[in-house]
Amino acid sequence: MSGSYCRSLYPFSGEQHPQGLSFHAGDMIEVLQAAPGGWWRGQREGSSGWFPSSYVQVLE
Repeated sequence: MSGSYCRSLYPFSGEQHPQGLSFHAGDMIEVLQAAPGGWWRGQREGSSGWFPSSYVQVLE
């Protein structure tokens, strides 16, 4: 999964979660790590952090 890209389906406020990554619906995110439990670590616009994988769609 590392090195893949995904597009967010819903907005997510990472400020509510330790080391969370905030984004808007439609944002492109690079996946850095996929952890068990449905949380992925990603990067966008120079920021990185964790977000729920259920909020994104992996791009082929």
